[in-house]
Amino acid sequence: MQSTSSDIVRTRLKHWFTPILDEVGWRSHLVDAQAEQLLRWGLAQVEQTAVHTQRLPDEDANPLLEKDSTAVHLIMAGVNDLIGTIGQPPAFDLVDDTMTRLLKNLRWLTNQPLRPDNLRRVSQFNHARELEDRESAFQHLRELIQTDAG
Repeated sequence: MQSTSSDIVRTRLKHWFTPILDEVGWRSHLVDAQAEQLLRWGLAQVEQTAVHTQRLPDEDANPLLEKDSTAVHLIMAGVNDLIGTIGQPPAFDLVDDTMTRLLKNLRWLTNQPLRPDNLRRVSQFNHARELEDRESAFQHLRELIQTDAG
């Protein structure tokens, strides 16, 4: 019996997204509503890759799914880490270093140059961070990582 496209997508999504869910490092500094939003974003990213690779055999699809699910996990962890810096005195240039990694992983995920409005979003996040406005800071990060998939 041949698997349908939706079965392939569902199986690949489960295989590549479940390990992200099992890792606690992506949500430790987030409230439940923020974690839910970030979870939906990550799921949409991996699902988009699963859909794009549904006609490929596993040996061709798996490297793409591994790359994108790894990038998604690193971006989700980066958002969490940046939210965790709110209210904390920054040691070293932790915020800048974490933001740089988040942006590099976003570029790796999308295979595209970063959007022109990213600098404004980073500035908005930094301003909200200084004000210790966790919700605004999170929303600015969410807008920063926005892609066509979600």
